[in-house]
Amino acid sequence: MNGRQQIVVEPEADRRSPGLGWQEIQTELVTFFASIKLAMFLFIVLAITATIGTVIQQGERPEVYIKEYGEEAYRWFLRLGFTDVYHTWWFTSLLALLCINSLTCFYKRFPAVWRSMRQDKVNVSLPFIKNLKHTFEVPVSGTKEQVAEGLAQLLAEKGYRVLAKNQPDEATVYATKGIVGRVGAHMAHLSATVIVLGGLIGSLYGFQEFGVCLEGQTYHIPKGNFDLHVDKFWIDYHDNGAVKSYNSTLTVLEQGQKVVTKTITVNDPLVHKGIWFYQSSYGDAWDRVEKARINIKEKETDKVVGTVDLDWQKETAVDQLGLKLAVMDFVADFGFNSAEKKVYSKTVEHANPAIRLAVTEGQVKTTPWIFYHYPDLFDIKESKYSFELVGYQPMKFTGLQITKDPGVNIVWIGSTMIVVGITLSSFIYHRRLWAKIIPGERGVTVHVGGTTHKSQIDFQKEFRKLSERIQKLGV
Repeated sequence: MNGRQQIVVEPEADRRSPGLGWQEIQTELVTFFASIKLAMFLFIVLAITATIGTVIQQGERPEVYIKEYGEEAYRWFLRLGFTDVYHTWWFTSLLALLCINSLTCFYKRFPAVWRSMRQDKVNVSLPFIKNLKHTFEVPVSGTKEQVAEGLAQLLAEKGYRVLAKNQPDEATVYATKGIVGRVGAHMAHLSATVIVLGGLIGSLYGFQEFGVCLEGQTYHIPKGNFDLHVDKFWIDYHDNGAVKSYNSTLTVLEQGQKVVTKTITVNDPLVHKGIWFYQSSYGDAWDRVEKARINIKEKETDKVVGTVDLDWQKETAVDQLGLKLAVMDFVADFGFNSAEKKVYSKTVEHANPAIRLAVTEGQVKTTPWIFYHYPDLFDIKESKYSFELVGYQPMKFTGLQITKDPGVNIVWIGSTMIVVGITLSSFIYHRRLWAKIIPGERGVTVHVGGTTHKSQIDFQKEFRKLSERIQKLGV
């Protein structure tokens, strides 16, 4: 007005760019979790993790790691979870991410593939057929109805599912087979999620432990609420002396009653209430012996006046010397904790074996430690005898791997899915054919086009043979 321009100032709120809505956020999340880069990253990290879990023994006793890697490395293993990789929070998180990635890929790609497979594309134009990768056209004598019927019968004999549409000026034939080949690839992808899901369930609700068990002992299995008795352990040998197999006879007890007894070997476990007991290892016990041989010497003459074999924690009388002896304790590698004033075995190796001998001589009772490698280390002042450990028979332990995995059946389902999926994807190919039958002055012209998602060479051979058969339809 009055020749002046009016400047309209928009409110500041109206000049702002539109915010990021939920639809955009959802699209970004789907794109990220369906990313091939994310899948490759997860597979690489999981492969590294699996390598760590293979190289570093899992679930072993602390002394095993300390002996092999040292105390400092063992402390780092504990911090990083390398002694039980498959039950750490970060490994579980990696598996969960892989599940999300696989499911997102399936959600993003499979519906379109499924719709493409299920659509009955009979209503197609002639240019559509001519633009396909594999095409040919051939004149055939006869009416379009006769040729269409013959072509449909020919394709049906080759295993195609055939649909036809007859119009006044043309006839269209659509044929498809091997749809399950397209499904197989996605089944194989989905199976990875099922396997991971089974692994996660096993990781969260299952357990894997190692038990060192001795013959004749009964052990309570708290996670199964039953007892396990080791009836017998023995080793079978080959003729050349090599170990053939090691075996344990186990009995399950519930409320003191025998439920099941089985002899297990390395590949034949005992299963009760979903808990598996595998024969894993064996070795010499580091805290007890079956027998110990003791030489008794007279201090004044240093002459051996008696030799006795002692059973574990059973008192034996040596009447001619007025002694009663018993092996009360044993350590394979003697160590002493000065703070707690306790004797312990530093390692499981029989590096410095020693027994605690209970000696009753008249009214005097003593319990000295007798060392295998250092027979004169300690002297019993109250006794006129000295005692020498000249040999012992260590008690064998059976090492049992105790496992419960509630997700194992899900893993088996996933494994079956991946085998079926790969088989379908490898040997069955989705093939589609379209044909336009257009009448002419001398018979009809058949325009055929086809496509396949795999095995182009085989399809090209089939396509060539098909063209030869179609030429004979009107003969």
